[in-house]
Amino acid sequence: MAKQTKNPDNPENRTTTDGNESNNLNEEVSLHWVGIRLLYTLLFMLIFSIVGTIIQLTLVFQFVHLFFVRKEHEQVRDFSNKASTYAYKILRYITLNEAQCPFPFTDWPKALEPPGDSK
Repeated sequence: MAKQTKNPDNPENRTTTDGNESNNLNEEVSLHWVGIRLLYTLLFMLIFSIVGTIIQLTLVFQFVHLFFVRKEHEQVRDFSNKASTYAYKILRYITLNEAQCPFPFTDWPKALEPPGDSK
């Protein structure tokens, strides 16, 4: 797991008036934090569009591979499953439902569910 340093501008490192660290996005926040969060959100919106394109390309590759070989490509299925989990984590972050920045500020997310049977 990646070691993170405490950054007061990072939303997961905010401290409440009683000295306890907070992870609640419903608390009153500074204008500086809102600006930083907006910049991170814009960055992750761009990353989300790139990840979406990558997922679409893997989808096309999987169907071309399936058409010619008549067998699924397990590594590509596994990658696309993890990429879709990453896209979900980004969506949670940019919609203010998650306080912790996604990868590359944290570890690459594990798949939420194992790939299912596509038959």
